Amino acid sequence: MNYQLSLHKGSLELEQEVLKKELCTACGACLGLCPYLRVRKENVVLLEPCGLKEGRCYEVCPRTKLDFSALNQQVFGEERRDYVLGRHQGLYLAQSALKEVQKKAQYGGVVSGLLIYALSKKLIDGAILVGYSSNYQLLPEPILARSKKEILACAGSKYTSAPSLKILNQALKECSKLAFVGRGCQVSALRKRIMVEPEIGEKIALIIGLFCMWALDYRKLYSHLAKKLDLSSAKRFDIPYNRFLVWTDKKRIELEFEPIRALKRPTCDFCYDFTAEFSDLSVGSTEWKDDWNTLIVRSERGKKVIEQAKKAKALCLKPFPEDREKLLRQASLGKKKRVVNGVFLEKKANDYLVLSKEERSWIENQELEMGAKK
Repeated sequence: MNYQLSLHKGSLELEQEVLKKELCTACGACLGLCPYLRVRKENVVLLEPCGLKEGRCYEVCPRTKLDFSALNQQVFGEERRDYVLGRHQGLYLAQSALKEVQKKAQYGGVVSGLLIYALSKKLIDGAILVGYSSNYQLLPEPILARSKKEILACAGSKYTSAPSLKILNQALKECSKLAFVGRGCQVSALRKRIMVEPEIGEKIALIIGLFCMWALDYRKLYSHLAKKLDLSSAKRFDIPYNRFLVWTDKKRIELEFEPIRALKRPTCDFCYDFTAEFSDLSVGSTEWKDDWNTLIVRSERGKKVIEQAKKAKALCLKPFPEDREKLLRQASLGKKKRVVNGVFLEKKANDYLVLSKEERSWIENQELEMGAKK
């Protein structure tokens, strides 16, 4: 499949159609491509026009044209059949079997455990992850992890929009078998770039997507929390179902949830991809068992890594309960229906989302309790 750049679309159009409309996901994809685009505390800005009429910065953005059918065909080589969870060949409860990972993990430690295993077997030689900034309290920043220690240091969810793809170019210079971990929007951006530059795909060994219903705005979150507690003592967050928890040096604090949800980035209302459907493996919480993860196996290379990790007893797998799958499908379908209504009915977000007529019609006509394409 030949993937062409959008004619006469570049940084100026990116600024007008995405940045100024608060549709930027802070994925970081454009930051490694254009010196005129910069980020500060997860806020991406165009310093000045670069002079080019078209460019990769516009094309790889997950909030410019995103054709789910075409991207699915490019990634998996087949028709998109499951409109709710995307292409997959396995759904499991999963948990890292490594004790040191379990001690650091927020849930089942699947991402950290798999990366440590893959690194030890030379399946990868580095991974783009997210740690915390040394300059700003609780500000996530992308990190190239190349050791078990560095992987463990990044364990745990961050909940705001670290621009992980900002360091992709540098990581590709240092690694020949790179793993990437990110939100659905970041996975889409990475896949779009691979379509534009296929040679990049040869150096990316594994893409792990994270379930993400929405990401919080770091600046708004920091301002809100600063009124509630001493942020110098805060260590991490957690957002179990309809709750917001903060761990400090001495205790756990629970804050009212609705004011927190109001701090989400506006662009998240247009995200169609709750489970990171274009990744090799998708990982999220179970919203049920705190020490396990939900794991969706999508690609052949993802399946191979899982089978090897299981055989080596680095990963524990259990069948995913049918009642939990129904709830997962309901959550994903609910988000998709809200997005379809917002994008197609209200004509928002530049109509960036491209769906086949069949998929759009199917999503529009499903009841939430059904949740699966038959």
